Amino acid sequence: MRFFRMTSGPVRQRALLVAGAAALLLGASAGRATVLVNDTWLDGTDTDPAAPVYSENGVDADADGNLESVWYQGGAGTLDPVGPGGPERGNMTAGGTSSASWTTYFTPEATPVALNQGDKVRVTWKFIPTNVAAANTSNNLRVAVVDSPAASRISANGTPASAAYNGYALFMNMGATNNVTNPMQLKERAVASGDVLATSGNWGANGVASTNLATGGTNGTTGFVAGTEYTLTLDFTRTAADALQIDTSMSGGSLNNTGSESVSYLDTTPNGGSFTFDTFAVRPSSAVSTAELFDTTLFKVETFVPEPSSLALLALGGLASLRRRRKA
Repeated sequence: MRFFRMTSGPVRQRALLVAGAAALLLGASAGRATVLVNDTWLDGTDTDPAAPVYSENGVDADADGNLESVWYQGGAGTLDPVGPGGPERGNMTAGGTSSASWTTYFTPEATPVALNQGDKVRVTWKFIPTNVAAANTSNNLRVAVVDSPAASRISANGTPASAAYNGYALFMNMGATNNVTNPMQLKERAVASGDVLATSGNWGANGVASTNLATGGTNGTTGFVAGTEYTLTLDFTRTAADALQIDTSMSGGSLNNTGSESVSYLDTTPNGGSFTFDTFAVRPSSAVSTAELFDTTLFKVETFVPEPSSLALLALGGLASLRRRRKA
């Protein structure tokens, strides 16, 4: 057996800082978690809490076992729970060629999720599709996480009006086979004002419409299969350098031949210059290019805040690194 002597002085201090930073990275993702919404439609309704409350925001005010947010439907088809315990069914109608709009506000207007350094918000959407479209060349399953201006919030079924939304969206190819070069496209808002998801040119990268921040998935691989549950996860984390780390994934079945496809991107100039989110929106552009039915089994929003000790360690590591660079 070989033994190694622990060094002393600056080398040992740097080693301890590295070890501490590694421990921070491993433990910070847990931090203090708060669940804002966790809805499986146990009460069989999607209309509460009504405006101007919009979301139970972490408190089960009606004691039904769920943390709810109200949902609004616009465009084609319907959006309603099939009964107590769900699922929440988005019905695009068989063979439909028109788009739908499904919108929920996961916080009240006055208290959106506002990320501080180290904070993360996670949005989870689980759904089961029926009558999935044949292979097609459209990225017509669109979802977005944005901050909605107060005046743009709707209070009854319909599609939100054009406004100055800030945030990010995924444009995804949905069919039996991934049939485009980039089946999963991550975008940010590219216009000062516009509709949420109806106009693809409202989204892009660095102000350039219809471009992508990053892409995922592989052309020619397995797409979506009817009757299979899929989980979409979107993580937004504000870094110590005030960038926004975006990690997204869709998983389920044999999607992308591996069971998942994902996109990650570090945005050093976050969209709109803010770290604020309060809205989740879905836009299936048509049944013939997405699916006839979307049965949502879970909608969940969580926030994660690092422990103060972790933030202090992160600051210490950054300060030490800065001092070493100055000495050099």
